[in-house]
Amino acid sequence: MAVVGRGPQYLLHLLYMFPEGPDRLVGMEQRGKTASDFLTALFPGIDAKLTLLPNPGPEAVAGLHPDLVLMKGTGSDPLADALAKVGIPTAFLNLETPEEYYRDIVNLGVLLGNNAQADRIVAFYRKNVARVEEALSGLTAADRPSVLVAMGNMQRGKYAVRVPAVPWMQTFQVRAGGGSPVWLDAAERAGGWAVVNLEQIAAWDPDRIVFIVWYSIEAPAFLDWLASDRQWKNIRAVREENVRYFPTDFYGWDSPDVRWILGLTWMAASLHPERFPDYDIANEVRSFYGELYGLDAATIDAEIVSRIKTDFR
Repeated sequence: MAVVGRGPQYLLHLLYMFPEGPDRLVGMEQRGKTASDFLTALFPGIDAKLTLLPNPGPEAVAGLHPDLVLMKGTGSDPLADALAKVGIPTAFLNLETPEEYYRDIVNLGVLLGNNAQADRIVAFYRKNVARVEEALSGLTAADRPSVLVAMGNMQRGKYAVRVPAVPWMQTFQVRAGGGSPVWLDAAERAGGWAVVNLEQIAAWDPDRIVFIVWYSIEAPAFLDWLASDRQWKNIRAVREENVRYFPTDFYGWDSPDVRWILGLTWMAASLHPERFPDYDIANEVRSFYGELYGLDAATIDAEIVSRIKTDFR
């Protein structure tokens, strides 16, 4: 198998949950310094795989001699069309919602000939989604704080903000985590990341704000800047210190990565700590990486727990 296209790390992280995954992988597109910092650190054999520069053409992909190409998407891509003409099929995994995850994991299990492992992976996700649902059972609309999830970066001393699309994972995490997303009208009009301004955020007046902080920015320093900024400190959630940032380890827990379940449990525990009195972020991480990647607790603590960036544990 070869993994190419947008977000190749999402597919690689899922592929490596199957014991057959590393052996079946012949090469992948590399869009950063590594194909995946997580896999390089925990599964160093991946560095011996062949890599392709970003946006490879069909000749480069065919040069890996894969029996099958994995791409993120829903089934339409010019590269896949070109590969089909030379007899190389493509399987698409969309991985944007929990239901798509369940379906795509099952399909990947069929491709790898390991339906049992696919069932175990799906069962892990469903068990933890059900755990959140049970903990939040009986929550009324009035109990759900209004929440803004926003991502952005610094531009000329100002923080440019975008909000995620309605069907995306971040929206699910807020809803399933017991919050009420405030940005949906703006997101629906945009169909993707939607740029919003401070006037709009002030009009929404969210009870909580959760920032997806750009990887090159130190989140605590960013929150300090936010609290002192002349305009942002007038936003009620900022003024009342109801601002958090999404956790990360090697990758953020907000994206349609395999870590989305960690992001969901964190969101629910963060919004409703009284319903998750035993929440412990280190234990959540040990369970996730132990059950799905077979890593032992000592390795998880040394390589992953130590990397977690969060302001709520």
